[in-house]
Amino acid sequence: MLVYYYFTKEEVRYPVIFMNEFLSKILEILKELKIKPIIYGSFGIAIYLGDFKNFEDIDILIDDEFLNSRWEEFKKLFESRRFSLVDEKEHEFILDGKKVGFASKDILIRDKIINSYGELIEYKNKDALTLTPEGFLRAYRFSAKDGYRANIRGKKDQNIIENLESYIKNNCSRL
Repeated sequence: MLVYYYFTKEEVRYPVIFMNEFLSKILEILKELKIKPIIYGSFGIAIYLGDFKNFEDIDILIDDEFLNSRWEEFKKLFESRRFSLVDEKEHEFILDGKKVGFASKDILIRDKIINSYGELIEYKNKDALTLTPEGFLRAYRFSAKDGYRANIRGKKDQNIIENLESYIKNNCSRL
């Protein structure tokens, strides 16, 4: 099997195959805590758009209690599995050069990305959920209003929005 690494100035970027293995490790830990996470961000979108980029991290949404009242338990479990906490404020860990960041799933309702958690769908027959293509489109349109995303990621995010619109037009019955 050939292994390809993609390098930038500052870090290694990983093809989706390595990130799927990384995600499986994360899901095993989350299952111990009885957490059914939501796969979010560009890695989540890959379920629809395919391997459209080399992924640098995985964004996962979880119940708020694990970021607050149960944070120490959550953190200790990840650290016991060789994950290193790199940014406590962002709840970001690293393992073998790959990053995972956790945030509250409440942002989906708060930011009107979805109306209820019943709108989420199963992620690749794994013990996780994700957004529909329309949900990801709403999320990216919402984040395009954010200063950082508009200034730093503007064109990249706009390309993702256009690709999602095309995917929805060609594969979904509604927009």
